[in-house]
Amino acid sequence: MANQVVLETRNLTKRFPGVVANENIGLKIHQGEIMAIMGENGAGKSTLCNMITGILQPTEGEILFKGRKVELSHPSEALKLGIRMVYQERNLIEYLTGAQSICLGMEDRTFSFFVSEKKMRKRAQAISEQIGVNVPLDVPVEHLTAAQQQMIEILRAVAYNPELLILDEPTAALGIEEVKLLFKAMRGLQALGVAIVLITHKLDEVFEIADTITILRNGKLVETVANGAISRTDAVRMMLGKDISSQFPPVENTARPEIMLEISGLADKSGKLKNVGLNVKKGEVVGLYGLLGSGRTEVLEAIYGLRARSGGEIRFDGKSCSPKLRASDMIKLGMFLVPEDRRHLSLFRDFYKIRENLSIGYLDRVVSRLRIASVRKEKKLFTEIAANPGLRVVYARDNQDIEELSGGNQQKIVIGRWIFRENIKLILMDEPTQGIDVGVKHDIYVLIRKLAAEGKSVLIVSSELPELTGVCDRLYIIHEGQVKAEFARDQFNNEKTLEMLL
Repeated sequence: MANQVVLETRNLTKRFPGVVANENIGLKIHQGEIMAIMGENGAGKSTLCNMITGILQPTEGEILFKGRKVELSHPSEALKLGIRMVYQERNLIEYLTGAQSICLGMEDRTFSFFVSEKKMRKRAQAISEQIGVNVPLDVPVEHLTAAQQQMIEILRAVAYNPELLILDEPTAALGIEEVKLLFKAMRGLQALGVAIVLITHKLDEVFEIADTITILRNGKLVETVANGAISRTDAVRMMLGKDISSQFPPVENTARPEIMLEISGLADKSGKLKNVGLNVKKGEVVGLYGLLGSGRTEVLEAIYGLRARSGGEIRFDGKSCSPKLRASDMIKLGMFLVPEDRRHLSLFRDFYKIRENLSIGYLDRVVSRLRIASVRKEKKLFTEIAANPGLRVVYARDNQDIEELSGGNQQKIVIGRWIFRENIKLILMDEPTQGIDVGVKHDIYVLIRKLAAEGKSVLIVSSELPELTGVCDRLYIIHEGQVKAEFARDQFNNEKTLEMLL
C-alpha cells in the first residue's frame, strides 16, 4: 500500500475567457508522499489545487482518486473522499478555543443534542498526540501565535481523516522554530500514510521536506523529479524559464554620511519594546532580524506612529518626532510603510480596482480642487507607474479586481503606491517578499537597491536571514524587544546570527 497512487490527474486543463490557467497537467501523488508544487505567481498552482478540491471544474481531462475516476462539482465531495486543503489565509473563528476550532462542524454531542466540550477536548488532544504536536486547546485562538493557529488549522484538517492534505504557503508567517514544529507535524502525518502537497516559494524548505518536486510554468507541468535529482539553480531556471545569475543584485555601498533615521531608548506602552536603538543613513538598506515575537514588527509600528511610545526618541531627517505624530504625519514628512499583512493591512477592498489601489497614494496628483478624482489622470498615473521598469506589474486591465492579481503583483501595487512619490525619504518594509515567487523577489530586491542608489533609505524586517544578508548594507538583531547586536556587511555570518537567537 505504500506505493498506492492516492491522486492522479490526466491531461487536466482549465480555461477561462482568454486565459489557459492549466494545460494538460498529469501527475501522481502516492500514499505517504510529500510533494512540493513550485512555480511563479500565476503559474497555475492555485487553479490546479482548486480543481483537485472541487472549487473549480476542469475544462478537459480527468481526476482519479485511488484509481477511480471522480467528478468533483463541490468542495464537499472532495472532503468526503478525504481531500482537505489548508489555505495560506487562516480561517479561524477568533473566540473559539483550539479544541472547538478543531472539531468545528464535527462537534461531539451528548444525547444527540447537547455539545460535549469534554468529548471534543479529548478528541482534539488525541489528534494532537497522534501527529506529535502540542498546542493550547483551551485558549481562544485569537490569543495564539501565528504558528499555533497554523497548527490548529492543520489539526482541524486531520480531524477529517484526510488521505490527501494540501498546504498552501504554510510557513509564510512562521519563524525558524515554528517551521520546525510544522515539519514535525508533516512527518507525523506522512508516517500515518497521508499524502501531502506543499505549495511554497521557499526553496530551502522544499529541499528539506519534500520527497518529490513538481514545477509549473505558465500553466504547464515542466517536470516532476525526486528531491536531490536537481539543484536549487535548476529549480529556479525551470520555474522562470530563464537563468537568474544571482538571486540578489550586486550590493554597492551607496550609504551617505547623513543619518536619515535615528532611534534611541525606544520603549512602548505595552512593554514589548525596551530601550531600542538603531539608525539608518541616507542611501542605505538596513535589515532588522529576529524570531517571531521578538518585537521586530513593533519597532516599525512605533517608528510610523502606529504604536504608542512610553519613552525614547525618534529623529527623522534631523528632526525630533513627537510621540503625538501619527502615520498621516509621517507620510507628509516622507516616510512610508509596507505592512506585513498584505491582505488585511495593505489592499483596499472597497477600492477593488488595481488602478484605485495604486493611485490612492498619489491623491494630490489625481484629485481636483473640488476633491473629485479624475479617472483620466488616474489612468495616466497608473499606466506610468505600472509600466516602470523598476516595477513591471503584470495585469490585464487597469480596472481589474485587485484579487485577480497574483500575490507578487499585488505586492508590487502596494510598493508602487509609495516609491514614486516626490517626497519619499525612507520606506519601512515588513516582510516585503512573503509568499512571493523567486522571480518577483528578485525584482523587489533590484528595486530596493535602486532606491538606495537614488539616496533613499530602506529599513527591512524579514524572517528570511539569507534575504537580509543578500540585500542589506547593515543588519540589526532584535531579541525580546531589544537590539542585541549590529553587523556591517563584511561581518555577516548566518550561523553566528542564528546562534545568538536560539
